[in-house]
Amino acid sequence: MPTSARSAEATGLPDAFVLLFARVAIAPLFLYSGIGKVMAFAVTAGRLPGGADGFGMLLAAGAVAVELGCGTALLLGLFARQAALVLFLFTIAATLMFHNFWAAPEAQVVVQTINFLKNLGLLGALALIASFGPGAYAVQAAIKPGSKGAPELT
Repeated sequence: MPTSARSAEATGLPDAFVLLFARVAIAPLFLYSGIGKVMAFAVTAGRLPGGADGFGMLLAAGAVAVELGCGTALLLGLFARQAALVLFLFTIAATLMFHNFWAAPEAQVVVQTINFLKNLGLLGALALIASFGPGAYAVQAAIKPGSKGAPELT
């Protein structure tokens, strides 16, 4: 079967571990960032369009909901495809807004370029999770009707 036609149900043991690793490796970044936004909510809102007293508050609340909600969903493997897609779109927006190295002051170009390229890597991993699903080691696989659960170690 061609690789692009495989789904979470058709993946074997190595693929299940790779998808688990991808989810577990990516989720903390979004969870940490979401918690940081909660802890400094007014500062976060102030950095967004509309500022701390306006539309920035709504944008900051949305960012917190996306990062904490989708980060948790990825970690657990519950609605992982949808969470990865939302985080994919969120990461594109955040990257263009905050890591636009082409418009950064000279002292910030290298740092912003690194962050921009890091986010491209995140986009690749999120695209794989959105495409292949959470894998066999996920809450979703355990509760899916007719699921056989995680593959056996043989």
